[in-house]
This record gives sequence, structure tokens and C-alpha cells, in this order.
Amino acid sequence: MTARGSARPRPASNFELYSWFFMRISAIIMILLVGFHLFYMHLILGVDAIDFEVISGRWESPFWRLYDFFMLIFAWLHCTNGVRIVIDDYIRPQGWSVFAKAVLYLFSFIIIVLGSYVVFTFKS
Repeated sequence: MTARGSARPRPASNFELYSWFFMRISAIIMILLVGFHLFYMHLILGVDAIDFEVISGRWESPFWRLYDFFMLIFAWLHCTNGVRIVIDDYIRPQGWSVFAKAVLYLFSFIIIVLGSYVVFTFKS
């Protein structure tokens, strides 16, 4: 029997649990998205055939725009979550941790907004 005070405290929220699940699910989704992207772009089309016309022709279809948008979103959110975990593990002073996360979130937001802008407003 364990003493009452020695039990592990319950977390205040389930954020870390959801973060853990997100990393696994997004990794599986990215394996599929990036795997097909590499297969299609590099093996089917061929590296030598990829140029501006190929990409602009590909983005004529809403399917490919959404495909690339989801690749962007999953990759950056997966990356942001991973770097957030590294910050939690290695930056101990609270002030520096908050600063590092603020820079990370701002940078990630800017990249996602700019990438989304390019994907959805590109005209050939």
C-alpha cells in the first residue's frame, strides 16, 4: 500500500496528452502525404521535369493546392510542437522559456500565414 501523499499528482489539463497524440497522428499523416509527394514528383514526373510550368499547372487543381496546404500545416505544427517540447526540456528559467515559446509561435504563425497565402493566391 502506498502512502496517500506519495501519489503522482494529476495534471491540470490534458494538453500534453493531446500533444503526444497529435505528434503520432501527424507523423502518420505526413508519412503518407510526403511519401506520395516524393513518389509522384520525383519518380513519376522526374526531377528533371519539375519547373515553374509543372508546378503552376499542378496548382490549377484545387486538390493539389489543398494537398500542399495540408502538408504545410501538418509539417509546421508537428515541428512547432516538437520544438516546444525541446524548449520545455532544456530551457529551465521561466522567463527564457516564455520568450523562446513566444518567438517559436510567432515564427510558426508567420510561416503558416505566408505559406497559405502563396498556396491559395498563386496565379500562373
